[in-house]
Amino acid sequence: MKDENRFNRKWSIVGVSFTTLALSYSVMYSYSVFFVALLKEFGWNRSLTAGAFSSFYILHGLAGPFVGSLVDRFGSRRIFLSGSLFLGIGLALCSLTRSWWQLYLFFGVLTPMGVAATGWVPNTTVIQNSFKEKRGLAMGLISAGIGIGIVICVPSIQQLITRVGWRMAYLIMAIVIPLTIICMVMVFLRARPQTPRSHPTEKRVIHTQDENLSRVDEKWVPGPWTLQRAISTRPFWLLSTSLFFTSLVTQSILTHQVAFWVDEGLELLFASYVVAMTGMVSIGGKVFWAILSDRIGREVTFTLVIASAICGIASLIAFTILTSPSLPFFYAVFFGLGYAGTASLPPLIIADFFEGRAYGRIFGAIFVFNGIGGALGTWVAGFFYDRMQSYVPFFIIMIACALSACLTVWIAAPRRVRGLARTDI
Repeated sequence: MKDENRFNRKWSIVGVSFTTLALSYSVMYSYSVFFVALLKEFGWNRSLTAGAFSSFYILHGLAGPFVGSLVDRFGSRRIFLSGSLFLGIGLALCSLTRSWWQLYLFFGVLTPMGVAATGWVPNTTVIQNSFKEKRGLAMGLISAGIGIGIVICVPSIQQLITRVGWRMAYLIMAIVIPLTIICMVMVFLRARPQTPRSHPTEKRVIHTQDENLSRVDEKWVPGPWTLQRAISTRPFWLLSTSLFFTSLVTQSILTHQVAFWVDEGLELLFASYVVAMTGMVSIGGKVFWAILSDRIGREVTFTLVIASAICGIASLIAFTILTSPSLPFFYAVFFGLGYAGTASLPPLIIADFFEGRAYGRIFGAIFVFNGIGGALGTWVAGFFYDRMQSYVPFFIIMIACALSACLTVWIAAPRRVRGLARTDI
């Protein structure tokens, strides 16, 4: 009975994280439809308007170490509740925006504090602390929550903007999203999960695996990790670089995708459906990539992820020439798969190297580079468009950045510190 209760509690945590990520990141990814509405109402240029998202994303990333440290110290429950209040206040103030500096303050400064405290860092930390076995499955499932948020919330928010305007849409979000997260946390997230202990047979599984599988680097495993110790290692900086590049690629394209499709002649509502389709693909993709990486290794899986993302970016470039009606769907499938893997695999790779009680701090510190990359990419995409009236040169640069992200993961080589036991799924 005790084991059954522990099992139920662990998977209820997955449900809370799934829902929390779906709601909190709908705030971030819905900016692509607010982006068009703001351009239409205020007539700002794209780099200025995208700059608010850049501010949002970099502060969201910079808050990572602070949030991770708080979760390690106090548990996720208090952080989720306080973050929900920040989120509600920030969104409510967004509805009052009259000038660009107010947008930067309300959406770019206050709102990301709420998303950071209910988002990726605290949720991945609580999953890492709750699961030893089936961690890839659990991480894939909560990552899929972000896809659900894109699928359901982005078209729904576009409908709200069309019917009641973008101001009222922000106000509705300010009420519904925080209240839902608070209710979920209060009901299901009562106790602080403890870092799982290795099963006595776990090391034996690793050391008796098939000779063709990767072996643990014995020099890497011993000793508790701290943030200071992690920062002194080469993999910390390689993984930070990889996360910088993947965020630069995915967030810039996800933010500007609706504007791109509208520029190329698609109706605004149909463009939001393409975004929703991208999110729908990412739902299954996040679970698929996470489980596959447990079986065939992180590097090979990440290479397939990057290849998918590049195919999606190439379809955007092709659409400016061919305007084929099938290309938006091709983009949604392949970029959705690429985005899915860049979301679900990094927490697993980082856990391979730095699992333990300080994981929240370490992941949060690496996540800073995710924020910097996403913020830079979003602004630079707008800058390129303002200067060239085209996204194509920027898309070509993004392909090179995606390849760089893949290369750094191979150099970091998680295969050297992780045993690929067949039971680790």
